[in-house]
Amino acid sequence: MSKPKLSAPAAPAEPPTRQKLPRQRMAESMGQEAGDDGEADGAQFVESVARALAVLNAFRPGDDPLGNAEIAERTGLPKPTVSRLTYTLTRCGYLAFNPRFRVYELGVSAMALGNVALASVNVRLLARPLMRELALKSNCNVGLGTRDRHLMIYTDACESEALVGLRLLAGSRIPIITSAMGRAYFAGVEQEEREALLAELRPRYGDEWGGLHKALMDAVERVERDGFCISAGDWQKDIHGVAAPIRSSVGGPVYAVNLGGPAYLLPESKLIGELGPRVAELARNVQAALAPEGVDIGTVIKQPRHR
Repeated sequence: MSKPKLSAPAAPAEPPTRQKLPRQRMAESMGQEAGDDGEADGAQFVESVARALAVLNAFRPGDDPLGNAEIAERTGLPKPTVSRLTYTLTRCGYLAFNPRFRVYELGVSAMALGNVALASVNVRLLARPLMRELALKSNCNVGLGTRDRHLMIYTDACESEALVGLRLLAGSRIPIITSAMGRAYFAGVEQEEREALLAELRPRYGDEWGGLHKALMDAVERVERDGFCISAGDWQKDIHGVAAPIRSSVGGPVYAVNLGGPAYLLPESKLIGELGPRVAELARNVQAALAPEGVDIGTVIKQPRHR
């Protein structure tokens, strides 16, 4: 049996070249070299967004708060442009303004965004060695993913050494409602996001919705009871999988870790009795390592209830 493979979407065509921004200091403030391919070319490039990001990147560790003149000097942007950008960023919470000294510092929205990015990096770093170990011991593909609009996207994956297996790599996308990974993610998010996601998914499935919705709710119940959920042929009839949610305690995105492979190698009895508890344990270990001292992990990833 050949390995099922989900192809990553094709990269967008190279956009037509346009005149580059003539502000070398702005490029440097964005962490680019002058003439770098990432610098302000292409029809899809939004110059106003780049300028706003350049303002945020003007703030450096250990800095005192900055005034518009200092930001203009660091970014190479005209001072009137900087003034409009700092006003807008302040209104959006990304900068905080001190009216007495007329200076700015990073605001709570920027700090929250940084926490999300840090949590995302930490999830991958903490999960990968555990995923690799489980992949080798189980001879199955083990993946880490999160939501990308109405799909799940693999952010990392560890393949086993088995000749036959599930081949899904970083960047692969799979459905939320029929995959174990998607169901575990759904079980891990707050009720408000669940309801919004259900409203988005319902029109996509038509007459199939009733059965799929019940399977999704059953998966949520299993996660609450056992710490994991399964998908046995619901996504692809010859593929079985098991997954568990990972939720950052610092407001970062919810992730899910899954294990999957050919149905004949992963009967439901093996998923539930052997591999499911191991996937749930992996998720709990990553969650525990992410949590600040004193945080009760049981309030975020529920431990299995004894039956």
